[in-house]
Amino acid sequence: MIFMLTGFVLIQPPFSRADEQIETLPTLTVEGTRIENIDAVKEELARRPSSTILIQEKEIEESRAFNLTDVLQFAPGVRFQSRFGADEGQFQIRGTSLRNNFHHRGINILINGIYFGDADGFSDFESIDLMAYERIEVYKGSNALRYGANTLGGAINFVPRTGYNASLYQARGLAGSFGLYSGQVSSGQVTKPFKVGTMDTTADYYVSASGNHQDGFQDNSQQARGRLNANFGFQIGNHQEVRAYILGAEVSEALPGSITQGQLDSDRRQANTLGGINPFSCGPNEACKWGRYYSYIRAGAAYRNEFAAHQFFEIIPYYSYQYVDHPIFQTIVQDNYNVGGEIRYVNSHPIFGHENKFLVGNQPRYGDTNQRRFVNNLGKRGIQTQNLTLETTNLSTYLEDQFNVTKDLLIIAGGRWEYSIRQGRNQLYSPFTGDLNTSDTGVRHFNALIPKMGFVYQTTGTSQIYGNVSRGYEPPVNVELTSSINPDGSVPTTPFINLDAQRAWQLEIGTRGSTADNRYTWDLTFYNLEMQKEILTFNVQNQPTYQNAKGTRHTGIEAGGSMVVANGLLVQGPKNQSDTISVRTAYTWSLFKFTDDVYGGGDGTPKFLVAKDGNRVPGAPEHQLAGEVRYDHPVGFFIAPNFEWVLAGYYVDSENTAKNSAYFLVNLKAGYNYSKNLSFFAEGRNLSDQTYAGAVVVNDSLGRYFNPGQGISGFGGVEWKF
Repeated sequence: MIFMLTGFVLIQPPFSRADEQIETLPTLTVEGTRIENIDAVKEELARRPSSTILIQEKEIEESRAFNLTDVLQFAPGVRFQSRFGADEGQFQIRGTSLRNNFHHRGINILINGIYFGDADGFSDFESIDLMAYERIEVYKGSNALRYGANTLGGAINFVPRTGYNASLYQARGLAGSFGLYSGQVSSGQVTKPFKVGTMDTTADYYVSASGNHQDGFQDNSQQARGRLNANFGFQIGNHQEVRAYILGAEVSEALPGSITQGQLDSDRRQANTLGGINPFSCGPNEACKWGRYYSYIRAGAAYRNEFAAHQFFEIIPYYSYQYVDHPIFQTIVQDNYNVGGEIRYVNSHPIFGHENKFLVGNQPRYGDTNQRRFVNNLGKRGIQTQNLTLETTNLSTYLEDQFNVTKDLLIIAGGRWEYSIRQGRNQLYSPFTGDLNTSDTGVRHFNALIPKMGFVYQTTGTSQIYGNVSRGYEPPVNVELTSSINPDGSVPTTPFINLDAQRAWQLEIGTRGSTADNRYTWDLTFYNLEMQKEILTFNVQNQPTYQNAKGTRHTGIEAGGSMVVANGLLVQGPKNQSDTISVRTAYTWSLFKFTDDVYGGGDGTPKFLVAKDGNRVPGAPEHQLAGEVRYDHPVGFFIAPNFEWVLAGYYVDSENTAKNSAYFLVNLKAGYNYSKNLSFFAEGRNLSDQTYAGAVVVNDSLGRYFNPGQGISGFGGVEWKF
């Protein structure tokens, strides 16, 4: 595909605008400087009628950059909690993916705007190396329609470094508590211009290789990663660009599992010890050697062509393959193939003298999964118990128009059509003899039109009011559809249980901006999601499964801000030559409630109440606050004590009988930029050594709700580049 795209651009004639007035610009010499100004990125984000978050390069580099907790702590409305100190954890935006804390669902992950993950929406974090990315953009809710996102939570976009913004050589090392060490090396460069046919061409590359290891805080929580990230670009003439991407990962992780409140209180470092050992299930995590080991490779390309004034199109194909060896209650072995892409057209021609931007895109995705399951004989494969094949086909079309009614008022309208087909064949075998017991086939269809409308009003030169009303639609992922028992307690007669897509109407209004001198910044948002058929996890006949709630409501306030408290406290001078004290904070209020009773069972089993009308949807704290005070010295030194505070306990079961306790964590970050080439950083976590659970498992039948947070810990590192 890459060679086909390159060939296409080679045979095109030079770009011509014979009928248009051409403005002569000064000659631009490319010398490896950044070609995408961060101010332009901020301006684009300011056109979104919803709350957005931008994590810049400096913030990534000054952190451990080990998992998303390191960079999302001050992102209101966004909660990522590592399950056992690794980069895999519980990730949710506005409570839309609380039903499970393993792997990922409910939020689209993008790499430079390209969809990342399986065709059904399921994906992992372990393949993503934060140090390979220049910035991170978070789009909440329907705001993610720009990228064709079809999830209720929104999207998180990782924008990779390129040769234009990377160092020629860079190396980074990190070491710390619980046997953690990691290293990364990278290189990026821009070539001198050369000719391709009659067109001037510039090439660039960026390659990053990294590895890490940790012994882990809990028993049976050893982790190791090896990752490769690379991209290669060609700027052909003034109006065409081709960029190829390669991502590879080797992931090895032992799984300690969640534990009960009693286990958390008595020994927070223990792995789960509950559950029997038999051909149907191997329960204790350490004895049964629970873990997840996979190899992953992904390749893609992006071709952009500005074929006329104010118009361009993009073609973005990708392919991925993942092999998984996953001993848990039984050992799961998977081969996952995914292929997809996107065609996007953008037209920014003014309409009647008003600025306007129209975009339309199509996103086909196809996934093919073959899953074999075996008896877990204390970590060794036993008799095969399942052979499951799944095919997922997604066809999606979206469009959006941004129209400036006045210079201060922007109106956005758009929509998306989503069609998903799931086909499967499930063969189940006896765990004692290996004989075939059942063989079922089935097909499920999901289809929806998803409208959206919003506005952005510029109240001053540096502040805005924004709002939107939108529809959301999210089909279940395959791991939910292929549960072993229906919500009513009956055995499925196809590979899929009776489970529908979840839907929501979202209302959001907010304000963001800064003072003219940029001393104060803020982003304040109120939202309300009226959800229908929210997907829940629960237990029927002592087996976990999923069902749709009739109605739930997610209401919240997200507030973030920063302030420069003092300049020139100890060192006085012009801007950037005096010391400063600044503060920042992020507060999230989340009220998630059931608006109807929810029942389970009913088919050969007694009907029982799962959740009562008015109960809280479990899994997220109502009040969460983070704060930081930072001192910066002009010699390049900074120190920043900060805290994370869950103000009150919150429920971890739909019946609202069990809670996760409140907690208050004290942390400290510091760093020193010795020169433009050499920097040091250090961090202390949970300095009061509080026992707490950051991530939780909801509705566990054995009361194993808690993933212990790490105890007191310290980390330090160094980065060198030129």
